[in-house]
Amino acid sequence: MIKVINAAKYFVYLSYGEKSRSLTPLKLQKLLYLAQGWSYVWDDKPLFMNDFEAWQYGPVCVEAYNYFKGYHGDEIPESEGISSLSSVESEETIKAVWDDFSDYTAYELVELTHRQDPWIDAYKQHTTITKQDIKHYFQSTF
Repeated sequence: MIKVINAAKYFVYLSYGEKSRSLTPLKLQKLLYLAQGWSYVWDDKPLFMNDFEAWQYGPVCVEAYNYFKGYHGDEIPESEGISSLSSVESEETIKAVWDDFSDYTAYELVELTHRQDPWIDAYKQHTTITKQDIKHYFQSTF
């Protein structure tokens, strides 16, 4: 398991790679959520320990939000990125999510997460999207 900030910084690194893609804080939040979900599908464990909150524009990890919120709607600069993680398995998960979802805009990812039960249920009930909610949804759906 890795720290959510390191997962976020690895996404930033990937955004400046061969197929450069814009990465704003909003898009990053959705990618972190998807990486957490796919980690359960591929590895049967969480990528990081943080839970998500169900905000208006989809799932939000508060720790990552607070770290990157100063960039507002702007692209997160390359200097925020890190080129490797302490876990090859985690790198592979994040890279696969990046490869599958980096072409989506932030708002397309918002729409995607708004169709998924963990966000829908938590948003209606004003509760946290727990790791268990994400695990159950992703493992039963994909």
